[in-house]
Amino acid sequence: MTKKTLWCYACATVGTAIMLFSSCEKKDEIKTPVLTTAEVTGIKPTAAVSGGSIIDDGGTTVTARGVCWSTSQNPTIANSKTEDGSGVGSFTSNISALEPETTYFVRAYAENEVGTAYGEQQIFTTSPPPSWAITNFTQDNGLIGDIVQSIVVDNSNNIWVGTSLGLSKFDGSLWTSYAEADGIPLEGIQALSFDPDGNLWIGTWEKGIFKLDGQAWTNYTEDDGLYSNRVYTIYADNKSNIWIGTSKNHITVFDGTGFDSFAVNPQTNPDGAIMGHIHAICADHNDNIWVGSCYTGLSMYNNNIWTDYVNNLSSFINAIYCSSEGDVWIGHSPLGAFRYSKGSWHNYPESEAKIQFVYAVGEDANGNIWIGGRDGVSVFHENTWEFINSEDGLINPVINTLAGDNEGNIWVGGPNGLSKIVKLEN
Repeated sequence: MTKKTLWCYACATVGTAIMLFSSCEKKDEIKTPVLTTAEVTGIKPTAAVSGGSIIDDGGTTVTARGVCWSTSQNPTIANSKTEDGSGVGSFTSNISALEPETTYFVRAYAENEVGTAYGEQQIFTTSPPPSWAITNFTQDNGLIGDIVQSIVVDNSNNIWVGTSLGLSKFDGSLWTSYAEADGIPLEGIQALSFDPDGNLWIGTWEKGIFKLDGQAWTNYTEDDGLYSNRVYTIYADNKSNIWIGTSKNHITVFDGTGFDSFAVNPQTNPDGAIMGHIHAICADHNDNIWVGSCYTGLSMYNNNIWTDYVNNLSSFINAIYCSSEGDVWIGHSPLGAFRYSKGSWHNYPESEAKIQFVYAVGEDANGNIWIGGRDGVSVFHENTWEFINSEDGLINPVINTLAGDNEGNIWVGGPNGLSKIVKLEN
């Protein structure tokens, strides 16, 4: 070998070594990704939400990412996992097929050509199994209209539903509906009530009231003595007197033969000058008539004597319910629910009952009190509240009305339809 050949061989060898070193150095710069695991939220009996954030891809493409979970610590992709795309940045993972009341460990993961990396571990426990089963009804499965304003239940456990488009009756399997197409102008139903004789009374937005005696319909309007054709609430007392709440803070009472109208709070509102509306009427066990208005608040009437602003509630009374225990429940906006029991008042604000604007109050066959409003419904049982909303399956985010049936179920209605809530035995 000549000197020239030897020198060329040496240069080639050094060059190869430099290339190999450079290649190894470059390979050493590629690492597994760096990431974090998102806090677990939206925890339900069988599902939860987590995710993660890829901070550094390690010098090469992240080809897979998601979260993995297990009932044992430090889960890996060999356990249950989600697959949530690729690349850097934040991602959300929906965890499913979980067991109720079980503790899980979850970590975000990310894969590149080097391997799999994991974020920090998060721990969560799924909630108990649901206490309620919910069935929803709309125009698609029998209801005449989706905007539900009033619900009442008859002695045969038929559910009567007043909507903006007419009246529907549900017998447990079939719907029957009544509307203008049947020759009965029942659009804009605001209120429903049964009297002790089994007659159904219906209050409408502009067409007065209707009476259904089982066969025939009778319509009463201003021409017959009703103070206003615009009816907000209707209530039948145990003597079959029909109390009708209308505009200008007036009530009309029908005793079966004639109408008598008068202003609520005549001392402060003698001519109905205050442009309020009567939203709620109810009789307690002592035959006191409780009246709620959107402007003049809560009043009580007995033996031609009015008591104004009861409990200093001077406005926005949306609902009144006189319970089987003899208590009076008030739905107020924005102060929540009030209860009058044995001479004392108690307020259940949003922090307790979970509802700030209460639009409906009622009772189920087991004596539990229900309130409904802007955010959902709450049931009061053994001095505690349980909250149910659209996340639990209710079709409505806002509850306008509710009523209990004869089997212990509760029916709630709002702008999107009707929901039946059934208590489950866990």
